[in-house]
Amino acid sequence: MLLASKWDIGFDLAHLVWGLIRIAFMALPDWIRYPVLVLGGAFVLYVIGTRVRDWWRERGVTPPGTAETTPDT
Repeated sequence: MLLASKWDIGFDLAHLVWGLIRIAFMALPDWIRYPVLVLGGAFVLYVIGTRVRDWWRERGVTPPGTAETTPDT
């Protein structure tokens, strides 16, 4: 009996999902495929930009080694 590692199972699932997306996506006409690619790419860039902005704000506001507190008003 051959047991697969967790990495092999994850790789196989990712490969299966990628193949299914390719099959479904390549069946679409070009006038649908390209806007979907642009919107997907824009969404990925938005998510990355948001994460970087939040990371940059946290890094710049709070000095290293101090706990973040809010002032009482």
